[in-house]
Amino acid sequence: FIPAGGTLRQRQNTGAIRAWGVEAEASGGAGFLGWRLAGAYTDAEVRGGASARQLTGLRPAQTPRWTLTGGFDLRPPGPIRLAANARFESARWEDDLNTRRLSSGATVDLVAAWRAGAHSEAYLAVDNLADAKLEVGETADGTESFAAPRTVRIGFAWRR
Repeated sequence: FIPAGGTLRQRQNTGAIRAWGVEAEASGGAGFLGWRLAGAYTDAEVRGGASARQLTGLRPAQTPRWTLTGGFDLRPPGPIRLAANARFESARWEDDLNTRRLSSGATVDLVAAWRAGAHSEAYLAVDNLADAKLEVGETADGTESFAAPRTVRIGFAWRR
């Protein structure tokens, strides 16, 4: 049963995907400041074979060409810790036929934490600080889905 305006999709295996890529990561720090950077580049192409010739030469769905991340941790003397992380993903296709393009996007997340003991901390975190509209899906009728909006969390972590 498919309701009016609904969509029926059936996923099947295809011939193969040819992909190669490069990943790099660097991190360091001095004193109470730590940093990290990472990036990945992926070149991928579908080889549909006899079962899906129409997909040959297209990019696999939901596969960004570029993913870049970076961040820092600030741990001054005392119980306070501050962290910021940023993530970018380039545009990608929602569907196998590469007709519905999902926009590129970036987010920034922040954390402020207070060490309450040797194994515990209380924290305030803000995910997606700028409330970016990160498109993660789009149906055939144009209905878009988005990642979580700005989210503020207060919590307590215990690590052993």
